[in-house]
Amino acid sequence: MADEDEQVQGEQAGDGAQEAEAAARRAEEQAARKERQKGSETYGAADITVLEGLEAVRKRPGMYIGSTGVRGLHHLVYEIVDNSVDEALAGFATRVDVTIHPDNRVTVSDDGRGIPVGMHPKENKPAVEVVLTVLHAGGKFGDGGGYKVSGGLHGVGSSVVNALSELLQVEIKTDGYTWFQEFARGAKQMELQKGEPTKEHGTSITFAPDPDIFETTEFDFHTLEQRLRETAFLTRGLRITITDERGEGHKADFHYEGGIEDFVSYLNSSKEAAHDKVVFFDGESEEGYVEIAMQWNTSYQESVFSFANNINTHEGGSHMSGFRSALTRTLNRYAREKGLLKEKDVNLSGEDVREGLTAVISVKLGDPQFEGQTKTKLGNPGMEGFVASVVNAKLAEFFEENPRVGNSVIKKAIQAAQARDAARKARDLTRRKSALENSKLPGKLADCSVRDPSLSEIFVVEGDSAGGSAKQGRDRNTQAVLPLRGKILNVEKARIDKVLKNNEIQALITAIGTGVRDEFNIEGARYHKIILMTDADVDGAHIRTLVLTLLFREMPQLIEAGYVYIAKPPLYKLKQGSNERYIEKESELEEVLLSDKFEKLQIVDREGNAFKVTEARWQRYTRMLKQFEGWASTLRAAHGAALVGFLEEAGVLGAQIASADAAVAHFADGATDADAVSVELVDQDGDVLTVRGIEKKTGLAQTHRVRRSLFDSPEYRSFVKLHGQIVELVGLPTFTVTLGDRSEEATTFEGLRTAVLSVAQRGVSLSRFKGLGEMNAEQLRTTTMDPTTRTLAQVSIEDAAAADLIFSQLMGDAVEHRKAFIEENALAATVDV
Repeated sequence: MADEDEQVQGEQAGDGAQEAEAAARRAEEQAARKERQKGSETYGAADITVLEGLEAVRKRPGMYIGSTGVRGLHHLVYEIVDNSVDEALAGFATRVDVTIHPDNRVTVSDDGRGIPVGMHPKENKPAVEVVLTVLHAGGKFGDGGGYKVSGGLHGVGSSVVNALSELLQVEIKTDGYTWFQEFARGAKQMELQKGEPTKEHGTSITFAPDPDIFETTEFDFHTLEQRLRETAFLTRGLRITITDERGEGHKADFHYEGGIEDFVSYLNSSKEAAHDKVVFFDGESEEGYVEIAMQWNTSYQESVFSFANNINTHEGGSHMSGFRSALTRTLNRYAREKGLLKEKDVNLSGEDVREGLTAVISVKLGDPQFEGQTKTKLGNPGMEGFVASVVNAKLAEFFEENPRVGNSVIKKAIQAAQARDAARKARDLTRRKSALENSKLPGKLADCSVRDPSLSEIFVVEGDSAGGSAKQGRDRNTQAVLPLRGKILNVEKARIDKVLKNNEIQALITAIGTGVRDEFNIEGARYHKIILMTDADVDGAHIRTLVLTLLFREMPQLIEAGYVYIAKPPLYKLKQGSNERYIEKESELEEVLLSDKFEKLQIVDREGNAFKVTEARWQRYTRMLKQFEGWASTLRAAHGAALVGFLEEAGVLGAQIASADAAVAHFADGATDADAVSVELVDQDGDVLTVRGIEKKTGLAQTHRVRRSLFDSPEYRSFVKLHGQIVELVGLPTFTVTLGDRSEEATTFEGLRTAVLSVAQRGVSLSRFKGLGEMNAEQLRTTTMDPTTRTLAQVSIEDAAAADLIFSQLMGDAVEHRKAFIEENALAATVDV
């Protein structure tokens, strides 16, 4: 009893302490509340923050370009290109040239009228400066003589690019002269300069994305290539080129006199056309101008794309609604008139008539009403009736003139309708009556307990083995697991009735809960995260592609809603002593290895100069090194790798030789003791210098033939300039890297990075994962499933037309197109053994 009394007294004392603590906390909160109220009493005009000029863009870049990732980076190019295309739409430009330089600067040039250079009457500065530094300024407002048709309605494109670039240079040829001005992060660096006289006209803008803003400044050639090809299709007769000066170098030239007719032929190139001739018609009224190209193929997928003033309206809008309603109505009327549909037969549905259809709808209008700066949906109400009237009249006329095409299209639609009826039973098996009814859920689904879709997620896992680990490692409250056995049906090659008979697809559709096609209902989604989790091997990639094909073809709204993700298991397990850490990508590995070693690292160059490595200095170095390698790759491609290496080892770059005459003098003098190679000028023959280099360590001699023009090229001079900047930062090779008792030498700038990572990795155990099966349930949970530690990649549709073509190429019947895709992209692939 005494013990119990002591326990009660202890509990009472504890309760008293807790009450006192709670009272003190309440008093503290009350004082803080009074302080906040006091502050609110003084709230006035001085408390309002105004972001001047382009400061708002740099503060919130995502509002203007969508993101600061890869998508936002490429959006910068699109904004400048769109301005040049507007010149073409207005009838003043015939070509647009895009160049990606080795240091990831981009130049966009056109032969249009040139941005005006005269003084702006209200801003009291040159018009070009207004365009590049003032938001909502441009020639696309009002009823002036700027542009009748334009995709850029908000006037923020050029100024936003300027604000988000560490350097932007504009060169304009207009009014009989060449004009030049330079900006940095949106700020003017010089007044507009008047240059040499010229009879040419046009605008050239070169910009370098600001690495302080963007997660990466590395442009992807193929991403830009797809967008520029699409733009050329939509602007009949305009020539667009893109040149990549980095590495191996890529070039592409787009010029389509057939316009969107050629676009449809291109989209159908990996499919078997149901009729030879692409259907094309157009129309014009007070609403604007519409042109439509269409062709059916023998596949079972619909590929219809809409554009307004060359802007991809992937959410459709009034022009798409008018096209679809008129298409269904016209085909049903034609089928009835020709006796292909009997009186007792039900009408063909929109889904039936669009099976296997590839179409492009492009409208041009003076005052388009887009939803927001992203311009994904057209809202002009009058456009729906206008497009519908054109389709009704012109398509009926085409079928009357081409009855064989009309009959084949109707027969295909009837077959689609019959298949749709056959699929109804299979579809019923995949439908859930309510979100709370579990009786029809697939037996192998390990569902979660929470019923709020916004809190729920499902892992679609490759195989029963990984599925078992995932079920053990999941959070049962919010995470469901659905293992897939083997490879599901390739829906690119199958009609909907066959698709819905596949057991694995049935299980997946049932688990997701939205239904497919016309019965799709996003409100029925049982999970707001659908996560594909497969091995990092060929089979895993194939399974992931098959599932993505299913979602893209039958439930694209899930992707558009942002519900689809790909799990990214770690590449490495890093162990140092008793500490373990999982690494998802190579760049993160470098960051982890160096994070606690910056202060301990020491680098000494060949002249004995030492500098301490800081995180900011290292990041600057790696960024400059990537640019340096870009210029080096360009020069290697043009002059050979041996010569470029010789120039560095013989001290040419270190001496900042920037002309042919200076190079001759340098070679004639030989190399200094510090250079790795001594040199001797053997001969001069016109434009060619013959030079012998002798390695000081080995005595190996090599003769090089160097063109004088090399030293005068802009690529070489940029290379030399960047070399000098790196030397200022880290010194001249050879380097000695020291970390504690570890030391390594490096003879090149790239070797310096390798040496630093090498000494930093000593004492660290690094294991490479190959697949989910190598992880136990705990590892899988920690690395790939736990929301606090995992990494997911959200799947999005950046360019629906390009995505449609790639799925058709990779998953369709035409082997030759798949082979061509593999051959074209083989060099960009990496082999992981």
